[in-house]
Amino acid sequence: MVVLPSDSNIHYVGRIDKIQSNDYYAFSWSGCQIIFNVTGTTQVQAILNSEKVNWFDVFINGQLSSVFNVTESTPNQQQITIANNLNSEVIYQIKISKRTEAEFGQVNFYGFQMDDSFKLFSYTPLTNRKFEFIGDSIATGYGDMGKAPCAFTESTENVDVSFVTDITDQLFGEMSVIAWEGKGVVKNYGSSTPISNPNDPTLPDLYPFILPLSDNSSYWNPSEFIPDVLVINLGSNDYTDLPYPPNDYFQSKFIEFVKLIISNYNPIPKIFFICGVMVDEHPCCTVTEAVSNVFNATYIDMPNIQNSSDDFGCYGHPTIIAHAHMASIAIPIIKQVMNW
Repeated sequence: MVVLPSDSNIHYVGRIDKIQSNDYYAFSWSGCQIIFNVTGTTQVQAILNSEKVNWFDVFINGQLSSVFNVTESTPNQQQITIANNLNSEVIYQIKISKRTEAEFGQVNFYGFQMDDSFKLFSYTPLTNRKFEFIGDSIATGYGDMGKAPCAFTESTENVDVSFVTDITDQLFGEMSVIAWEGKGVVKNYGSSTPISNPNDPTLPDLYPFILPLSDNSSYWNPSEFIPDVLVINLGSNDYTDLPYPPNDYFQSKFIEFVKLIISNYNPIPKIFFICGVMVDEHPCCTVTEAVSNVFNATYIDMPNIQNSSDDFGCYGHPTIIAHAHMASIAIPIIKQVMNW
């Protein structure tokens, strides 16, 4: 029997488009999750398709159970077994989490196939704590599953073992991740000009959308996820290559972007800025700290996170070990500010 995406017992985390189609729900951003509690079935299959290759983790009762990918398949659907040999008398909590970022396109979720005797139960998060992370490749977990030297592939990117998930899980919350590798505030990685061409959208350009590649009419309704904590780790791509953007222009546009984000929220979340990871000797962190001060936010400096060969993943990005180090620095600071 097919359980439709609209079933009220299915819990969604992240930006999910629930209105564009009567047949499926759609999502793109890293860390989007589908969670449900089920009994009375021996197997569960997810029905999905994808514009490009996207990878997912499957967690059963909080433990990683399996990994699967959805290949480039639209409009054809793929029926993928995510749980097998279940005891039909036991209640299981099952979560699937999108490991890969929005760059790899839209995923459509058509529901679950289960035994006819299944029964779903409502899911309640452990707390009401909500986190929004704004970032680039570091926040997406780009290359964190590899060890340098290695070339990046979709399978080496895993937001579920990145610092954003470490922070969220250890503080018992839910997260929304708006991050994209190579994107900056005003200049993207590889741009030959100090300000990226309008045809090469920056993260502020992409931020408003649920499906940023597939359908830029799909504006996200911020009232659906009001964070308590806003963590911003953005700007390193602006200063990766010469020519750098003018510092005052970068700073003003960064301030403008943050003002846009928090204008959607009441109450305004506590804001944390992170800088230092994969940042060489350039003004990025100095300007980021100045932006943080404008908002009376908390600035977290993270230089020299990668201090051994075990800390370098594909294309020099942080490994799981380095991400854990990042989280271990941020978590006590967040707990103190939030009085948790």
